[in-house]
Amino acid sequence: MRCSLLGSCLRSLLRGLIALGQLSGYAPPVAPPPPAGPGPGHPERLRPDLPLSDVEKELRRQLRDISGGPVPRDF
Repeated sequence: MRCSLLGSCLRSLLRGLIALGQLSGYAPPVAPPPPAGPGPGHPERLRPDLPLSDVEKELRRQLRDISGGPVPRDF
C-alpha cells in the first residue's frame, strides 16, 4: 500500500512538472519582417534603366523641399 501511494504521488508530481514546463516554455510565434518593397513583376516596381518623367521629377522636387534633404531615386 505504501508503494502504491508513493507511486501515485510521484506520478502526480511528474504530471504537474510536465504541465509547468509546457506553460513556461511557450514562446509566441514571431511574425516575418515586412517586405522591403514591391515584389518582382509588381506594376509599381521602379525601373532604374528608365529616366524619370517630368511629373516624377516635379514630385521628387516637392518631396525634397518638404524633407529638407536629398530624396533618393528609388523613393
